[in-house]
Amino acid sequence: MPAVVWLVYEWQVGEDKRARAAQLANDAARIAAAKKALADTERKLRRIEDLTPVLRARLPISAVLGKIEQFTPRDLVLSRITIDSGNFQPVQLEKSLFQIPGQIMIVIEGEQTAADASKSLAEKLLQSLPPGSKISETNLVEGTPFKTFRLTLSAPANGNYFGLGVTKIAAENSL
Repeated sequence: MPAVVWLVYEWQVGEDKRARAAQLANDAARIAAAKKALADTERKLRRIEDLTPVLRARLPISAVLGKIEQFTPRDLVLSRITIDSGNFQPVQLEKSLFQIPGQIMIVIEGEQTAADASKSLAEKLLQSLPPGSKISETNLVEGTPFKTFRLTLSAPANGNYFGLGVTKIAAENSL
C-alpha cells in the first residue's frame, strides 16, 4: 500500500512539473515574440541614449531669446543678438563623429539711453544662465543721445538651463 501511495504521489508531482514546464515554455515563447516585436524600439532607445552627449550640449535658443526679451529694460534698444558655440570636443557615435560644443557665446549689441541699462541686462542674464557663465566683454561707446554697447557673455554647454525656464523631465530615462 505505501508503495502505491508513493507511486501515485510521484506521478502527480511529475504531472505538476510537466504542466508547469509547459506553462513556462508558453510564457517564454510569448515573451520572446513580444520582445522581438519591441526590438526595433529598443534599438531606437539605445540610439537616443547614445546621443545623450549631443543632446545635452544643445542650447535652448528660444529660452535664451525669451529671457533676453524679458530682461531688456525700456532704456535699451537691441540691434543684434548673436549666439555661437566654441571649444568643440569630438564624440564618436557608431560610425559618425560629432563635434560637441563646450562653450556658448552670446553677443548682444544695441544702444542705450540710461547709464547702466546694458549692465542690468547682463547681470539678470547671468543669474539665468548655467553656473560658470560670465561676462566676457563689455564695450560702451559714448554718443549723443545714445550710447552704443556690445555685451558678450559666455556659458558652459552643460545642459543645465533650468534657470532659463527649461523644465526637467520628471523621471530619468523616460521619453
